[in-house]
Amino acid sequence: MINTEQAAELLKSNPLSLKKKVIHLMEGMGMYTAEASTAIVAVPPFDNSAMDGYAFCWTDFHLQKPMKIMGEVPAGETQIKRMEKGTAIRIFTGAMVPEGADTVVMQEKTRVDNGLLWIEYEQLKQGGNVRKAGSQSDCGDVLLQAGQKLTPGAMGLLASAGVSEVCVWEMPAVSVVVTGNEIVSPGKPLLPGQVYECNSYSLLSALYQLGISPNLFYASDTAADLRHRLETALETSDLVLVTGGVSVGDYDLVVPTLSELGADCVFHKLKQKPAKPLYFGTKGEKRIFGLPGNPASVLTCWYAWIRPYMLRAVGVPEQTIYQQAILENDYRQKPGLTHFVKAYLESGKVQVLAGQESYRMDAFARANCFIKTHAETEFLQSGEVVNIILF
Repeated sequence: MINTEQAAELLKSNPLSLKKKVIHLMEGMGMYTAEASTAIVAVPPFDNSAMDGYAFCWTDFHLQKPMKIMGEVPAGETQIKRMEKGTAIRIFTGAMVPEGADTVVMQEKTRVDNGLLWIEYEQLKQGGNVRKAGSQSDCGDVLLQAGQKLTPGAMGLLASAGVSEVCVWEMPAVSVVVTGNEIVSPGKPLLPGQVYECNSYSLLSALYQLGISPNLFYASDTAADLRHRLETALETSDLVLVTGGVSVGDYDLVVPTLSELGADCVFHKLKQKPAKPLYFGTKGEKRIFGLPGNPASVLTCWYAWIRPYMLRAVGVPEQTIYQQAILENDYRQKPGLTHFVKAYLESGKVQVLAGQESYRMDAFARANCFIKTHAETEFLQSGEVVNIILF
């Protein structure tokens, strides 16, 4: 049995190998950038009006002195207009500010009489209501660094700067293998000794959040069936997640079966709570996690180990996962194991939730982070700064 620090180093030494690919921007939602993306054009590409109104040169503006209105500039006008001294021009939101103009007054602050513009707004300032060219970004500016997720906002940012293709990490093919004779799918009647299976719901939902649609297999606690499911999963996937059957009981067949299939064990059993029997192995470039069957243990392994492991492969900075917060209530533990404590973070303060047992999922339904303790810790006092892992 090894400690969590040793496990973290072993995972870093056996990274998940992913490929880069260039795709059309519209296909990239939810994926992670493999290279920095730069602006093709400045945004805005020209000085433009922030509202409907009138454009003019500030030096020509004097209260109580009208300016002659010289036409108009609608949004989308491609002909560059030049202002004459002492004149104004009708302009609409998004339209190019003509040469010779540097300020726009909103139409509500004006009066038009016989083709003359009267400005009735003493608070107007030079350059007002003009979006300057390049005020968001200049041509060649880095818009997204490598390792950033393509969110709706990121997609819009890239498109606004003329980016039509993006280099992303191709997410791994993943299989989830759920084991156990006692499990029944929700919606079916339970017989004595059976429980409803929820691990596939948790893991598949977590993988969907990373843009991955995994294969799902169910295996009974028999050597032949388990071997068949694991063999198929390894043949078709880059990453295999197995729930249940990784401890040392008579029906815990996952670890020896993986060995028979040619997998090399990197570690098995950690000094942690919950999910002490966690397994990690490799078969060539393929990676395998064996998780205990208790549902809270499964999600603990996901958030504490598997998700960070996968995000590291796509270059996500670790500070976006690991942070610190101020503890709001006391927590006591027996020393010797690192604890991953389900908690709720809000406004920089984190609260330990009730229901930490590995069979319970009620705390996970509220939790948005873990508090990660040191193995030597016996007592954490309210007000202390603690390490957290964000979900």
